[in-house]
Amino acid sequence: MLGIFRTTVFPVLNAVSAASARLQQPLVILVVILAVVGPLWPFAFINGTGFHDNQRILEIISIGMALLFSLAFLVRASHSRILPMYERRAVFFLTLFFSLGLVSSAVAYSPRHALFEWANFLSLGITSMLIASEMRTKGDGLLDKVLLLCGIGSALYILLEIVVYLAMINAGGQPANEMLIAGFGNYRFFNHVQTVTLPLLGLLAARSGTGKKKIFSWIVMSAWWALLFLTAGRGTFFGILAGMGVTVMCLRKASLPWCKVMLYSALLGFSVYLLFYVLIPISLGLQPFGFLFSVVGRTMANPDSSRLPLWIRAWEMIAAHPWLGAGPMHFAHFGRSVQNGAHPHNWMLQIASEWGIPALLCLVAALVLGFRKLLAARRYPELKDGKNQLILAAWLTTGVAILVDGLVSGLFVMPSSQLWIALYIGCAWGWLCSVAPSTVATTMRLSAVMRVGGVISVTVLIYFLGHGVWPEIRNLPFYEEQSLQKELYPNPAYHPRIWLGGYF
Repeated sequence: MLGIFRTTVFPVLNAVSAASARLQQPLVILVVILAVVGPLWPFAFINGTGFHDNQRILEIISIGMALLFSLAFLVRASHSRILPMYERRAVFFLTLFFSLGLVSSAVAYSPRHALFEWANFLSLGITSMLIASEMRTKGDGLLDKVLLLCGIGSALYILLEIVVYLAMINAGGQPANEMLIAGFGNYRFFNHVQTVTLPLLGLLAARSGTGKKKIFSWIVMSAWWALLFLTAGRGTFFGILAGMGVTVMCLRKASLPWCKVMLYSALLGFSVYLLFYVLIPISLGLQPFGFLFSVVGRTMANPDSSRLPLWIRAWEMIAAHPWLGAGPMHFAHFGRSVQNGAHPHNWMLQIASEWGIPALLCLVAALVLGFRKLLAARRYPELKDGKNQLILAAWLTTGVAILVDGLVSGLFVMPSSQLWIALYIGCAWGWLCSVAPSTVATTMRLSAVMRVGGVISVTVLIYFLGHGVWPEIRNLPFYEEQSLQKELYPNPAYHPRIWLGGYF
């Protein structure tokens, strides 16, 4: 079977991975800009839509650009001078994963919804591959631009939060905690983004040197921690803590500079939180703002954060459909009666219940191989440089944080966090290729059959994405109102999946 992959899948992957460098388009910059714009965008793309739907549309625009980018390259290119930039066994398992997902989608209750999720995941993977190609070619210069844009976007969001804070103080009275986080349909979606962006901001601070850039990065980083304490995002906090622990175990003394940056910025952030969200409100006769002081009580009263009914339903789906799952995205259908979420808030249960147990095993195998490849970078000659040690520490911390947070949240479901995860994978992947021992570039000629096959495949992905959002996108508010099923449930609430309406 590996022989078939060498003659079909691998050559096309090689060609597409060369697209970014050949066409010299700053895809990674466009993706970062669209990712940071999500919570700041002031207008509805479709009449009546809110933050979640706007962010989904921005994500579709991002991956749509990546697909069109790949399509243009496959149409124009006949020769590619490339360096291998992937782990063959990981690609093998990922190909099996997506093949099983395609079969699962075809036999699902609603193939249209299932194929959208399948195409969305695969398109995010292609986006990561193109970003990795750019990062490998342009190196530290591009990484610094990505980190700076992340810092600028975070600073703009902090300014928005300052406006919200001043409005709350000026209004008087105790504000609802949910009102303190702007730009997201649910403040937990902001935490999902923080799981990825906090380590990126830490890397920005670690690489800033001296002067105004260093001051800027530390202010933004500290404020970002303060917002995490404000929202008491347990999944994000423990994810980053687990990532730091794994980094220390793997890198030992080399991880100390990175740990200092994260620890000192967290302490500064906690001080900022205490001043602005605790002491000032108390001085005004109010209770402390945010969820931090109630987190222990909430955890004791509800240890699973109401996740248990969702996890039970996911296990029921796995028992009923162990091999192919119920179909990608189909928890949004079979979990309706739980009325507590359109996804199980656990990425392993999500994949097992929707894609099947074999698909989950393939995905886990690919992740294990990917992390092994990342850890192997410790032995590369380039890693004698302290700056590269910091980058490796950041990538390890972020990767573990994503996987841990995803065990208790919708990190892999929400559009903004999906886009940030794709960006992280692309940056880490490209950096890993750039520091790997040099290999000889090869010139490969794409046969007409391979080019036509690649064009057809990308076109099909674009069709699945478009067909998955049509016709609901013509009138999203009406579709989402219908999804509440008020005739069946007395107090229904929106639980997002593709759109805010969630269920289908």
